[in-house]
Amino acid sequence: MSFKKLDIIYDGQCGFCVRSLQVVRSLDLYRTLRFHDSHRPDSLAKFPILGKVNVDEAMFTLVEGEEPYSGFFAFRRIVWNSPLTWILLPVFYFPGTSFFGPRLYAWVARHRTSFGCRSDACDLSSPPAS
Repeated sequence: MSFKKLDIIYDGQCGFCVRSLQVVRSLDLYRTLRFHDSHRPDSLAKFPILGKVNVDEAMFTLVEGEEPYSGFFAFRRIVWNSPLTWILLPVFYFPGTSFFGPRLYAWVARHRTSFGCRSDACDLSSPPAS
């Protein structure tokens, strides 16, 4: 089975975002996820398709041959990429999730400082040491 490489553009200055993606990385069985801090100048330069989108409002997932995914839909696309996260697929596709999921994601994004988004010490650019 072959899984596509996913480029994930995220807010590297958000401790909550970084911690969430560290969990995602730990479940990335086939090492298909590549993380890019949106605050590093070279990160956005690699992805001109993002143009003038506001990367502070949502995470983006880019997959070759597919349209860009943002926010809830970016997270849902990530879940497809590792068998270890497939157990979550019913939650992401439950009836109504396409309506409520983006709203919940936007609420969490707006309130992420309440979840510990004050740390700039975290970094996803390289895998954690084993």
